[in-house]
Amino acid sequence: MPGTFYGVSAGPGDPELLTLKAVRIIKECPVIAAPRTKSGNMIALSIAGQIVDMTGKTVIPLDFPMKQDSTAQHENHCRIAEQLAVYLGNGQDIAMLSIGDVSLYSSCTYIAAELVKMGFETKMCAGVPSFCAAAAELNIPLSDGSEPLTIIPAQHEAARDMLGMGGTRVIMKSGSKLSEIKEMLSGRETVFAAENCGFPEQKLYRHIDDITDCGYLTVMIIK
Repeated sequence: MPGTFYGVSAGPGDPELLTLKAVRIIKECPVIAAPRTKSGNMIALSIAGQIVDMTGKTVIPLDFPMKQDSTAQHENHCRIAEQLAVYLGNGQDIAMLSIGDVSLYSSCTYIAAELVKMGFETKMCAGVPSFCAAAAELNIPLSDGSEPLTIIPAQHEAARDMLGMGGTRVIMKSGSKLSEIKEMLSGRETVFAAENCGFPEQKLYRHIDDITDCGYLTVMIIK
């Protein structure tokens, strides 16, 4: 029988936020796939590796070049899917690890879609998204009562308009757009932020003026 492809959420950084289900699936899968950064780091793997012993497992690094060309991105997704299909075709289950929650801005969903086209079974394992972990670390509620919550990718062309919406707004992966975001938020409501939430180098901010520089994995919460 062909193997099953699991998209497994590794959480935002703190290994204690891995779910029991995620730990079980990772333990049971003989093949582990995880994105690799340009510098060679496999962040999701390093998180899970603090909880699950990876000895004896086949680990497959996945490269996702940060290209805006949709055709090039699709070709890369197909290439990765074909690579993983070899293991699935041999009856081996695969756990592809993704930081945060696998259903939220995860490259894993593109790979799963290609594998489904090939006839393989895919499943998703939910996890803790970064903005939930950030709110907990900042000790603030995300939303109260019937207050809406809006998730905004920093790179979205309509980010400025969405920031004008009511309720709580969360800006994801905001580090590369910091100067633009600070200009957009000038004089607005309270702004909180968490950089590298859950990692040893975590930094928390309670005012946007305190943020002078931050990395890619930065979440902002506007109240």
